[in-house]
Amino acid sequence: MYEQCTLEKVAEVLSQLHEYTVKTAERERIAVGFLKNTPGKAAITLLASLRNLYGVSALYWEPETLWLTLEQDNIVLDIEARDKLQAAISLIINPAFFYDSLVFQRTVQALNDVRYDPNTLQECSPAHMAWAVYEATLIRSLNKEGHTMEMDEDVQQYVAVCCCRDGLIFPPKELLQIADNIEKMLPAESAALIANVKNSWEHISRLNLENRQFEETPIEIQTAKLASIYLYVRDKLQALATDLLSLESSKV
Repeated sequence: MYEQCTLEKVAEVLSQLHEYTVKTAERERIAVGFLKNTPGKAAITLLASLRNLYGVSALYWEPETLWLTLEQDNIVLDIEARDKLQAAISLIINPAFFYDSLVFQRTVQALNDVRYDPNTLQECSPAHMAWAVYEATLIRSLNKEGHTMEMDEDVQQYVAVCCCRDGLIFPPKELLQIADNIEKMLPAESAALIANVKNSWEHISRLNLENRQFEETPIEIQTAKLASIYLYVRDKLQALATDLLSLESSKV
């Protein structure tokens, strides 16, 4: 489980982000710094920085107005940062992420700094999808009228196919909704292995997980995959928490 104290602090900050926070010189300085150095910054951090500079109405500007306003303030975003901001804004306004597999794919890529290439077949990794679902849930909470939705069948099947092609037979908790979809794609005799992997992951200690050595057995290999996804999401969340709390807790 991710650190509860961090989650609680982030949740408290997020619950207030739909309102305009009092603008201060320190908040503005940090926000400009984040927007001028976007690598590693989560979509919510960029969204909060934008809001702190221009107010909540900026989240509803046309993209051309947004980029031009930033450029006039000497802030030029790279493609990844623009995609990330657009994905976050779209999540607030339109929940297509949960029912359109193409929107889901492109949002996952944007939230994980992966460029979309229409000329190649791109499939999202389980770790990237897990983080995107996690962050999308947080972003949706920024809208008072927004709510978390379950994935439609189109998206569920896309996620299941990506997981299977990545060799994952049991999904992380963020993607648990598609567990049945994966199982249906595997031979019937895989049921026992899936159950064993689920049991192994549920009972493994999360402490010092990054240094744990896994054996070359089917159960351990699958458990190692889940551990890698867990650590990826954990690290992304910790980075988000550090940036967001720094931005929002600046002195008024």
